[in-house]
Amino acid sequence: MSDTKINAKRYFNCLREARKEFQLILEVHPELDDLTSKEMEVFEKLLTEKTVAEIAEEMFLSTSSVHFHCKNIYKKINVSNRKQILINYKDLT
Repeated sequence: MSDTKINAKRYFNCLREARKEFQLILEVHPELDDLTSKEMEVFEKLLTEKTVAEIAEEMFLSTSSVHFHCKNIYKKINVSNRKQILINYKDLT
């Protein structure tokens, strides 16, 4: 088997596993399915100790864009601040 075929096989196996894992997460937190891919990226970083400025820099976004995504995330998952995210989603950290 060529290296390309081996790498593709590994990639698709990882993708399948990631989808299975995400489905398990959605069983516990179905509201996360409403997040866009960019909101999901921001959400994941909100679970860390990174500041909004650090998240913005890492994602090549402005801080106002990160704040915009946070506002949308909070609304979609029915929380009012980052502390509530950390409490409600501690099982994901």
